[in-house]
Amino acid sequence: MGKTAQKKGENALPKVEQHADKLNKVEQIVDHQFKDRELLLLALTHPSASDNNGFAGSYERLEFLGDAVLGAIISRELYDRFPKLNEGALTRLKVSVVAGHALARLSQDLGLEKYIIFGSSERGTGRRGLQSALENVYEALVAALSIDGGLEAAERFVVRTLAPMVNTSVAREPENPKSLLQEVLQAHHITPTYEIIVTDGPPHALFFTARVLSDDQILATGTGHSKKDAEIEAATKALEILKAQDAQQVSPKKR
Repeated sequence: MGKTAQKKGENALPKVEQHADKLNKVEQIVDHQFKDRELLLLALTHPSASDNNGFAGSYERLEFLGDAVLGAIISRELYDRFPKLNEGALTRLKVSVVAGHALARLSQDLGLEKYIIFGSSERGTGRRGLQSALENVYEALVAALSIDGGLEAAERFVVRTLAPMVNTSVAREPENPKSLLQEVLQAHHITPTYEIIVTDGPPHALFFTARVLSDDQILATGTGHSKKDAEIEAATKALEILKAQDAQQVSPKKR
């Protein structure tokens, strides 16, 4: 297999030896003996540890790759396990499984918290970023496994640890447009936000205008006689816009 794309520092091997016990424990957790233990070390290294501790990098690049590999593995697993579910239901299942809080909880259950390598700057904050680190390390390990042992090694780990967390009850389409929009956007790691931008009318008959945003980008606006109704209309319109955009992307180009 190819070497990790990140340049390894001169102190990489001493660091591997220094953290040998941690690496051995994590190899037991993932049930894979790494040929490239520097790669495993990288998957466990928080960005705070790469500042001034002789580390060549952190798990961030591996996390980027792991997110894509994890998505592909879970998508195939769900496709095979639930042949009667439509695309929407499969998407809802996938989003619920690979959500950040789910990965963080799983990493904690696996005991990975004890083996993440933090720098002094993060330890000094009481490790406020622990939940995020737990999520990122899981994805980084998936990437490291795919590089060191092939996709099969990553797939064995994901199917053994994450696939059992699938809860088929979330496959049902939510009746609330706000919930559905949140699920659609969370597939892209985005959480929608709502703002009331106009309040009009007499006190006994107020009329509200709300807008829904995605990463500070306005998706749609809605109106209603309550803040909730205005937000629901905004979410409904946003879903219609996103659906139309998806349809346009997959439709054949006119000649």
